[in-house]
Amino acid sequence: MNLVLDRKIGSSNLAGHSSLEKLTLSMHGHSILPSNEVGFAGRRPLAPKGHGAMPGHDKSSSERQSQRWMRVGSVLIGFAALVLLVTAFGAHLYSGPLSSVLLTLVFITLVIAICLHARFLLLARREQHETANALDATEREYKSVFDNALDGILILDDHGVCLQANPAALALLATDRDALLGQSIEKFFAGDRDFIVAWKRFLDRTHEHSETRVSRGDGRTVFVEYTAKANFLPGRHMTVLRDISQRKQAEAALRESEERFQQMANNIQEIFWMLDAESMKVLYVNPAYETITGRSCESLSQDPKSYEDVIHAEDRVRVLSRLDESVRTGQFDEEFRIVRPDNTTHWVWVRGFPVRDALGIVWRLVGTAQDVTLRKLAEEQMARNLDMAEAARAEAEAFRKTSLALTQDLSMDYVLDTLLQSLLNLVPCELAQVILVETDTRLFLAREVQKCEPNRRLPRSPATLDARDSRFLMEILATKQSLLITNTAQEKEWVSFKGFSHLRSWLCVPLVASQRVLGFLSLGDTRGHTFTHEHLRLAKSLAIPAAVAIQNARLYEQAEIFRTELEQRLADLQQADEALGKVREGRQLS
Repeated sequence: MNLVLDRKIGSSNLAGHSSLEKLTLSMHGHSILPSNEVGFAGRRPLAPKGHGAMPGHDKSSSERQSQRWMRVGSVLIGFAALVLLVTAFGAHLYSGPLSSVLLTLVFITLVIAICLHARFLLLARREQHETANALDATEREYKSVFDNALDGILILDDHGVCLQANPAALALLATDRDALLGQSIEKFFAGDRDFIVAWKRFLDRTHEHSETRVSRGDGRTVFVEYTAKANFLPGRHMTVLRDISQRKQAEAALRESEERFQQMANNIQEIFWMLDAESMKVLYVNPAYETITGRSCESLSQDPKSYEDVIHAEDRVRVLSRLDESVRTGQFDEEFRIVRPDNTTHWVWVRGFPVRDALGIVWRLVGTAQDVTLRKLAEEQMARNLDMAEAARAEAEAFRKTSLALTQDLSMDYVLDTLLQSLLNLVPCELAQVILVETDTRLFLAREVQKCEPNRRLPRSPATLDARDSRFLMEILATKQSLLITNTAQEKEWVSFKGFSHLRSWLCVPLVASQRVLGFLSLGDTRGHTFTHEHLRLAKSLAIPAAVAIQNARLYEQAEIFRTELEQRLADLQQADEALGKVREGRQLS
């Protein structure tokens, strides 16, 4: 039977088929022999070397010895015939004793020739017996191979009719011998192409190895792999079959598994990666690598270690060292930064797991990489919000304490000291001052704290300022708005600002109460760009309760003055009453 494959898949797994292709099977009770050892008509089969040969004798030397004896016997018989011929035609020429001698010689020659031919016949008979034994052993050997081969073997004629089949072929085709022998194998052919065309093509090729489908006797269709040899004997063709249905099912399952894996790998948003544990070269990445890193998968194919360049320079040493350690520890779990080709920085979370061989040695690392940039930004924003909330809480607590402290004692000194201390806690600087308004433009320095002299108090007669000497103070008085100068070197008129020209950063907030400017909170530093708008906001927030406290302190001072004057007047009035009473008493006595 010759089966032609619809498609070829490369080299065969039919190991041992080459020996089976040598089989020659006669369909009329003859022996099963290798094709190169079966004699054609008129030829005597020879015993194969190593199978049934005579012990201690070589086949070629035995043949030469037989031929030698045959030649010697033929020469002697010819000689005897020649002597008899001479004797017959020349008997009248010889005497009686000579004729007797000649006849005796002829008789001896015939006897020797007969003996030689008898020996030749014995040697030939023994050789024939040995050859028959060798052929019988060879027949049993190859019949055993034929009957017990795991692969099916079919012998076909020129029309594709089955002449012989081994048990494995009957089991593969799910039929019996009587139903198969004498039938064309076309009935079992289930390939996509026409059987007749495929059969003719096989006869032209003389040899074919491929795969096809066959229809079994039980109705099932199975895949077979076959090797076919045409004309191993004239008009005889052999096919060796093997059922590969399970292999095809395994291949289909593998393809389906591969398709499912590719569908998953091509559609997930995380990078799926695979590394060689020894060389740390990338073996596989899915298309998400291009989306997350901005680099092509082809770049990894050209340079399997180019992923190292993706890692941010500040994180590269740490990440690569942890990756090397993961070969021993079996775990890799890191978050680090990567740099895309457009120089943007992204955060990734990479996890890796070991793949071990049969000896338990890690030979591959597989894992995933997820872009966590949005999560990192959210965490950073949350941290900033928490910091802002904590700062707001601390600020509120500071304001609460400041407001409480400013209302606990209404004396001006206490209020000014508490105000400056709270101000320095909120806005660190080298110089903090409280400047109060005495008249419309006349100012006096009520309190000052310098970094080198944190507890310095002004004398009883504080320094006075004239707002008209400074454009900055006049602007604040007029607008009642705060002023922040981050770099005083850029202000042309700053050098003429008496008492403040050495400062490079200046912040001033008016103290406003009842729509009237009571004074200023002045903060200065010899370093440029010391104050920010956040500092300005804190100072403005503190200026509100500070202005109220200063106004209350002033009212308290005025009330104290009025109380003292009233007490003094009451004392004077009491003294006048007492003096008047004494005068009246003196008048009555007189």
